[in-house]
Amino acid sequence: MESGGRAGLQHQRRRAAGGGGEGGGWVLVEARLQGGAPWGFTLQGGLEHGEPLIISKVEEGGKADRLEQPLLVGDEIIVINDVELTGYRQEAIALVKGSYKTLQLTVRRYKQQHLKPETEPQTQLLPVKLQIQYEDSASSFGTQCSF
Repeated sequence: MESGGRAGLQHQRRRAAGGGGEGGGWVLVEARLQGGAPWGFTLQGGLEHGEPLIISKVEEGGKADRLEQPLLVGDEIIVINDVELTGYRQEAIALVKGSYKTLQLTVRRYKQQHLKPETEPQTQLLPVKLQIQYEDSASSFGTQCSF
């Protein structure tokens, strides 16, 4: 077994991939987390919500954050424990929860272009009064799941 230099974590490998755009719009990042749950990230989306499976939060100091190249908010999970995902969140949840001591992920990390205008637009903020009504329904499910 390879040692990643940090307790409970294994190596992480980054592979270049040619996804969209000049020079490739994304890379695949492989991560291996060791030691069992909690893994330290929150998953959002899924085909049942019309969205890709995206990491929406990484717990500071958690296993996903302590990798040599930590998982990042916005990473799209495409493989869990060598199973290529169909994109449904329930499938991903089952695979993550079924991981006993090791969780192996492959994520698609999009290269971010930070476009900043030369001059900041002047924006005036105006107060707005909102009235929000919450309706509890047994059939409504959240779109996030923490691990």
